[in-house]
Amino acid sequence: MNPLEERLCKLETRVARYRNFNILLCLLLVAMITVASTEGISPFRIGSFLAPVATPKARFEIPNAPTEGMPATRHPGAQRSGKATAQTQDVIRTTGLQIVNSAGQAVVELWPSTVGGGLIFVNSPEGRELVYIGSSASNGNGLLLINSTEEKNLVSLGSDNETGDGWIGIKNKNGVRLISLYADERPGIYINKNENLAYLGASTRGNGLLNLRNASGKRLAYLGTDETAGNVSLFNNADQEIAYLGWESEGRGVLKLNSETGTELITAGSNTHDNGLIRVSNRYGTLGVWIVGGDENGYVGIQDNRERMLVEMGATTSGDGLVRTLSPQGITTWASYFAQSTTGSTTSLRGDLDNDGDVDGDDFLIFSENFGKGQ
Repeated sequence: MNPLEERLCKLETRVARYRNFNILLCLLLVAMITVASTEGISPFRIGSFLAPVATPKARFEIPNAPTEGMPATRHPGAQRSGKATAQTQDVIRTTGLQIVNSAGQAVVELWPSTVGGGLIFVNSPEGRELVYIGSSASNGNGLLLINSTEEKNLVSLGSDNETGDGWIGIKNKNGVRLISLYADERPGIYINKNENLAYLGASTRGNGLLNLRNASGKRLAYLGTDETAGNVSLFNNADQEIAYLGWESEGRGVLKLNSETGTELITAGSNTHDNGLIRVSNRYGTLGVWIVGGDENGYVGIQDNRERMLVEMGATTSGDGLVRTLSPQGITTWASYFAQSTTGSTTSLRGDLDNDGDVDGDDFLIFSENFGKGQ
């Protein structure tokens, strides 16, 4: 074979290879198009392989919230599949703006008010007003109203009409305001149901205060503080203080139990020497019995309705027990420590009422059982 024929043979072989390679490439391209069309992805769409995969939005749970989560968007296919150039404007000027759902119902509205302020309404798909953001018609300050699906106001955030201080009101589904939060000269929380049931906040002097009332609005319990200490008071339905636990002007703790008319009956506290003291009075407030713990010995005194001492129980200076009775004029009529008396050949102890040769608790029991009886 001459050189020319050899070169033509090689050229034909090379052309056959290129033709076979092109056929294989075409078959491979057809296969890719077929697979891509089956999976719903076009290989000719720019940026499709770099676009994020569209996934459902996760629910945003709020603890103790009445809703289950965030609702789905109107256009789920509007998620970005890559950066796209959009024409924007710095300022849009209009006298009103409505955002409608697929049924043409306006669910978000922006309008100017009649006094020139801005208003925002968020509506339900049925056209009911759920949220209002704007200004108050009563004082012109900011106001937020959150309503139920029946357009009953449930939550209000705004300011007091008179003072202009902030407040929050929470109502039930029947329109009754149950909780109010105020920030005026007496900031606090009010819990209501027809009447004010509880108040937690500050007193007129700026100290902490808790007031509890019944369904009729009567104050029944008070817990408060002042510049020195705290105190608790309980009241009856007639607004009379029947119990007090706190402190007296000298800074000592005290417990007082009163009658239904407010008369002090029992007082437990301390005396001027910081020893324990209990006072018992009658319904007229007259002191009848008082008990005090001394530095070394205790003491009990019993008085009549004129607060004249009639009976004393305590200890002598030598440390012996003492029981003494007195007349209304203050004269000692009997005392357990009196000296022996001799009558004829008989020697007895004064106060030895059972004649057993000593003066002890048995004699005092006899005395207490017969005290005040006639001869």
